[in-house]
Amino acid sequence: MKKLLLSIALFVGTFSANAQLANGTTAPDWTFTDLNGTSWNLYSLTAAGKTVFIDVSATWCGPCWGYHNSGALEDLYNEHGPTGTITQDVMVFYIEGDATTTLADLNGTGTNTQGNWVAGTPYPIIDPGAATNGFNADYNIGYFPTIYKVCTDNKIYEVGQQNTAGLVASINSCPFATDVYSSAGPVSLQCNGSFAPTFTLKNNGQSTLTSCSIAYEYDNNGSVMNMPWTGSLAAGATTTVTLPTNTFAAGSHTLEVTTTLPNGGADNNNTNNVQDYSFTVTTAAGVAMPYSNNFSNATFPYANWILNNSDNGITWARATTNGGALKYDCYNYSSQGQVDEFIIEPINLTGGSNASLNFKVAHARYSTSYTESLEVLVSTDCGATWTSEWSKSGAALATAATTTSAYTPAAGDWRAECVDLSSYAGSTKVFVKFKGTNGYGNNVYVDDIAIANVACALGLGEEAVETFNVFPNPATDVVNVTFEADNADYTIAIVDLQGRVMTSQELTSLNGSQSIALPVNNLAKGSYIVTISSNGLSTSKNVVIK
Repeated sequence: MKKLLLSIALFVGTFSANAQLANGTTAPDWTFTDLNGTSWNLYSLTAAGKTVFIDVSATWCGPCWGYHNSGALEDLYNEHGPTGTITQDVMVFYIEGDATTTLADLNGTGTNTQGNWVAGTPYPIIDPGAATNGFNADYNIGYFPTIYKVCTDNKIYEVGQQNTAGLVASINSCPFATDVYSSAGPVSLQCNGSFAPTFTLKNNGQSTLTSCSIAYEYDNNGSVMNMPWTGSLAAGATTTVTLPTNTFAAGSHTLEVTTTLPNGGADNNNTNNVQDYSFTVTTAAGVAMPYSNNFSNATFPYANWILNNSDNGITWARATTNGGALKYDCYNYSSQGQVDEFIIEPINLTGGSNASLNFKVAHARYSTSYTESLEVLVSTDCGATWTSEWSKSGAALATAATTTSAYTPAAGDWRAECVDLSSYAGSTKVFVKFKGTNGYGNNVYVDDIAIANVACALGLGEEAVETFNVFPNPATDVVNVTFEADNADYTIAIVDLQGRVMTSQELTSLNGSQSIALPVNNLAKGSYIVTISSNGLSTSKNVVIK
């Protein structure tokens, strides 16, 4: 259900006066027996080094049922529970929060239930029965579902309805006597195939870190290398670790770092010991202008392009919309704030005193409560530093009306954007990065990227032209140009990406709505710019000839 996890209808019945336990307070101890007859004690689990997650729900609660079926807690238990496939440092419980619930309700056959809560649930289900109201009072249950995390020091925190990755990440905020992990890896872009990768080592424990063991492996090649680390790292502090110089072929690579044996002993939190990073080596020279890509090629990502997808979740992907475009599927992407980027192949701007980046964007908002953003950044030092050159978000980014359906742009939804790159003239290797930030709202599309030695339009206001449209786009035989004239003379031209005028018309004393047809059947396939000039001002839009 779209937005279910972010649009929760809170249960405010008999508990409406309560507030959840304050984060960082001590969780009350409890001993309960689950549906299978197994007895569990909270403090015994935390004393054994377990981080305990508690889902306090009710069988009749719709949002509870939705989160239960998301599989977040199930995956957490399967990956990090007592027999977890990754670590065994977590315990998960479902605790029924309504004292009137019956076993039939839990099994989905009662009259007060959303479905079968027992089937397929690998972690214990507890129905406290007569003790329910006392538990709710001890834990200040104010609404269902309430998702708590209890750390090994018995401190409690409300973590909410996060996905599995978010729940695992929340464990890192628990205090541990010893806990070491790598918190950041190599720079994602490398222009030299021979370099010494670095990563950040963090002491997440409460004791000063003086030593640990580091194992690392490239590209899952089976060759695991080891190196000891010694030093003095205070609680919460970080340091940069430099690995030996290695030579990498051009292309994508992975680095897996495993940190163990802090201060020669056990790590109290094994959920973060293994970290995977990715980086790309590009030795390609800058591509000469003019450059264009309309995404008609179905094989994506393209040679020398880079995708930065830090959570290995939804990211930029090619869609067939508009004959081929890049899509950022924010409609189905529940990780709000997650950043996904694509970097096009490097461009040579030698001689580009008027260089500009042109592209088309399309986006519709889900509602004003969800905001996506798109940013264009430029680097001339192989990604060591980036400069933001264009950014829009929310209503400014939108090109179509708000919709609660998954957005696919219509032909008229695309808006042309131009970014001035003239300040990078003379640079032989310029990287352009498109950075999308997910708001779990609706989809963002990018198409018809073009870089050429053509200045951006000088005038984009109402003084030049009004309601300027170009269609069809892409075009084959004729390009139609419509605009509102204001009793003036106008020149309409189609210009290639090298700045050459391919066809033009001069029109005098125009006023009111205008529709001009420009034949293009004699032009080569590719990207062009339609320009309207009047009284020293100019407005332009991209068009693709196919």
